[in-house]
Amino acid sequence: MGISLIDSYICIINLFNMYQKFTNILQDIKDFLPGGPNKKYIASFLFLFIWMALFDKNRWVTQWQLQRSIYKYEREKDKLSNDIIRTKQMTKDVNSDIEKFGREEYLMTKNDEDLFIIAVE
Repeated sequence: MGISLIDSYICIINLFNMYQKFTNILQDIKDFLPGGPNKKYIASFLFLFIWMALFDKNRWVTQWQLQRSIYKYEREKDKLSNDIIRTKQMTKDVNSDIEKFGREEYLMTKNDEDLFIIAVE
């Protein structure tokens, strides 16, 4: 079955009502804008401003989120760089004196030594 004649009339009436609402909105916008010869420039600027803020691929909210994530990753990079420096220093210390490192970090002793641990409260 196809579209009946009544359905097509209803569709046309709905389209006409949407057109009237759209023209009413445009008229309200024109009334809101200040008068004078610069009216079309102001309307164009407002349209572009709204378009860039809400609908554009590179909208401001997206740019703000990207900047925030870049800042977060830079902080993480700095933290990891500090960890790398600390680990390199630790590796250098271990390689220079393995016995000292084992005694300090893992409380290792020789066979004929006694180890006393003093707990500070």
